[in-house]
Amino acid sequence: MTNQIDHQLENSLQQELQCLENETEARNVFRLAQARNRALSQAGSGRKKGFIPTLGASMASILLVAFFFFQEAPTPLGNETISDINSADSAFEFDDENVELYEDLDFYYWLADNEQGATG
Repeated sequence: MTNQIDHQLENSLQQELQCLENETEARNVFRLAQARNRALSQAGSGRKKGFIPTLGASMASILLVAFFFFQEAPTPLGNETISDINSADSAFEFDDENVELYEDLDFYYWLADNEQGATG
């Protein structure tokens, strides 16, 4: 039953479209054709605009991968480099005065704790 109704509806729609087509004037048909051609030409231009960002993103990702892939590995420290570091003047060299200061450091911590407790 629904199949028959669908078929009848389809036939009536086709007849209405044919009537509209026959009644349409030539200048309206020409205007419709122009509008259709404009719409089709605009649909193709959207794809061209989307191509440039896609190409740019692809190139950027290729450059990024190449940058990480072809990076030069850090050179390992050789014996000469280590000996140069050890022989260089260091800020951590201790003289006799500094050694005495570090030996008495526990005393200074104790003194600072007691002074804070007495004044606080």
